[in-house]
Amino acid sequence: MTRGTRAPLLGRASEGQLSAHTDTARAAVAAAMATVLAATALAAVAPAADAPVPRPVVTISARVSPGTRPIPKDVPLTVKLDTAFSSTPPGGDLVLQRATYLFGDGARVNGALFPACSAAKLQQAHGRLSVCPPGSKIGTGIATGRAVAIGVTSSGKITIFNGPGGRSLVLNLLVVSPALIDATFSAPITRLRGGRYAFELSSAVPPELQRILDGDIVVERLAITTGATRVISGHRRGYFEAVSCPPDGGSAIRGEFTYKGGVTATADAIVPC
Repeated sequence: MTRGTRAPLLGRASEGQLSAHTDTARAAVAAAMATVLAATALAAVAPAADAPVPRPVVTISARVSPGTRPIPKDVPLTVKLDTAFSSTPPGGDLVLQRATYLFGDGARVNGALFPACSAAKLQQAHGRLSVCPPGSKIGTGIATGRAVAIGVTSSGKITIFNGPGGRSLVLNLLVVSPALIDATFSAPITRLRGGRYAFELSSAVPPELQRILDGDIVVERLAITTGATRVISGHRRGYFEAVSCPPDGGSAIRGEFTYKGGVTATADAIVPC
């Protein structure tokens, strides 16, 4: 066999080796890209190992009028209570399930002196507020929350009535957007003895105020004003009336809040009296 006949055989062998090397390189590159893509996908769906769990943060502010200090005894009071809800870090989707407020000495509740309306009566009337007797309305407010499923924040109107026997508050919350909610519920008033606080107001959050449009509701703010008065035997009486102020010159308010999953938070405020 002549050298001239070997050259084509050697050429074909070199091309085969080059093709094998090329295929190997391509496979290596494809494997590397697959590894990178898989790692990227995992990073996108897996939370960081050290990401902090959101914790609730609640703040309370309260004002009482008249503004004269000290407030004379037996004077009717208007109470404004503003509660703000957030989380640390921000953006936690925490669902409020129960709210309890403890009120210190400095005021008395005269619910027994006012007409009353029950939660059952309002519910049977499908939230028609006019079914409650005149004089039973003792306050109003605004509730603000976020619908997690659609990312919309909206507010609803709170109307507060004196409950049966003056032993509770009856609250109606009307939300129009992003969906209609008309919820009525009761918050019992419990008188306390022998401690820093004189009475407790507590209520579970109704299920219809925890979820909307197949998603959770995150409460962001509750702002209420109470302070109804009526004339009895020629004297103006208040739903709240001033009594003796505590020695430190301020009446304590404490909020205790429970969220879905058993997470809790507290907040405190002092109202000068």
